[in-house]
Amino acid sequence: MTTYDIAVVGAGFGGLSAAALLAKKGYSVAVLEASFELGGCAGKFNRPGYRFQAGATVGMGFEEGGVLKRLFEELEIDLPPMKRMDTIMNIHMGDETIHYYREKEAWFLELERLFPHIADRAKAFFEEVFQVGSRIDHLLDDLPVFPPKRAIDWLKMTKYVNTNSMKLIPFMTQTLMDRLKAFNVNKDERFLAFLNGQLMDSVQTTAEHCPAFLGHAALQTFHKGAYAVQGGLASVAKSLATSIKDNGGEIHMRRPALHIEQQQGYWVVHSKREKTYVANKVILNNSMHNFHHLFDESVSSKSNVKKDRMDTSWGAFMLYLGVEDNYPADVLYHQIIQNPSKPLAEGNQFLLSLSAPNDRTMAPEGKRAITISTHTEISQWWQQETYEERKAEYVERILDGVEKHFPTIREDIDLLMPGTPVTFERYVKRDKGRVGGYIPNGKWSWLNHYSVHTGLTDVFSCGDTTFPGAGTLGTTLSGWIAANEAMK
Repeated sequence: MTTYDIAVVGAGFGGLSAAALLAKKGYSVAVLEASFELGGCAGKFNRPGYRFQAGATVGMGFEEGGVLKRLFEELEIDLPPMKRMDTIMNIHMGDETIHYYREKEAWFLELERLFPHIADRAKAFFEEVFQVGSRIDHLLDDLPVFPPKRAIDWLKMTKYVNTNSMKLIPFMTQTLMDRLKAFNVNKDERFLAFLNGQLMDSVQTTAEHCPAFLGHAALQTFHKGAYAVQGGLASVAKSLATSIKDNGGEIHMRRPALHIEQQQGYWVVHSKREKTYVANKVILNNSMHNFHHLFDESVSSKSNVKKDRMDTSWGAFMLYLGVEDNYPADVLYHQIIQNPSKPLAEGNQFLLSLSAPNDRTMAPEGKRAITISTHTEISQWWQQETYEERKAEYVERILDGVEKHFPTIREDIDLLMPGTPVTFERYVKRDKGRVGGYIPNGKWSWLNHYSVHTGLTDVFSCGDTTFPGAGTLGTTLSGWIAANEAMK
């Protein structure tokens, strides 16, 4: 029986990044993926004529110095073809449209147009966002184990005590709402609704509950560049998988991790059909929500993964559409906030992503693929007696919202498929369909993040439930950190 240096459970962006880095360094690696697609929640699925992005759609981190740009340089492989969008997205809020420009100067002019009475203060707030975000980038470049949980982690943190990190301390002890109050822009309901829409899509919560440094990091990331990747983010996953194989690693599809135990100093991962994988170390990229299903209680009780945190995550309701090509070519990402005064979930706020008009991997000539996502509370989707009715209701609610801004949407539809948390559990094996990591709930909530160390010897974690959290950038960084720790 083959014994691997490291077994990686899950082929999401975190697991693929970790495995690619380890294989590049000469480690024997086996990646075990439960589904038949790569990329996890940033993967894809095909239907006749169309490719749909399963969850994440917006490409980020491909700019010079960006996380994925640096990763591909480290692996000495080429990025897939992509185009940077000058307009990050159009935000349709009520009856107005906000053009969220990447370039600071253009964005500041848009702030003056939209919010003339607070424009100077709003611009000053964004200047702070850019400055703090840059400091956070500089800190994360060194791939620290964060937040520190073990004595050795705290000891290693002393190397980060410098002018840059010390200036971040105030933003680690406040919420983003505290910073908005400091600039006196917190009472403008339209500006707050706009910001909260961006925060929900990036850090899963609103300004009131978001740690300031996480909010600043997320908001400045948009302005570093949003990219439309040819073939979707699944093309990035495919490139990482190719790198793994080219460097001697293995990827085993449709091989879910059903149980993990320790035998004679090795970790043994049990999969279906009595298939087992033996490794010195394990990296888990299948969400901490699944953690306690994998180990016996006698083992998992020794970890630092607490069962009482398992419910603090959103689910996603998705709508996948194949449509006639009657849609913008210059702006591919659209956020629709139907009623800014209501909670930004359950179809009131959603992100609509269009495939590029010339991307034939996504749709046939004259057609476009659309992925729409909204946050949803999970438990309601597990009530079987109301499931189909609720699904139909959400489809209509979202189409009503789209129709206000794209009036021909209903007549353009060639293919329509909804997805719910039940769908996510079935296809990407997320427990109860929880996606997007943990929901921040206050200025100190960053301390509750899991680091890559699970508390079990030689078992590491990465992905959206591990620091730095949700999104392809966060999961990639966590995979990079996990790989570094596994090599020690």
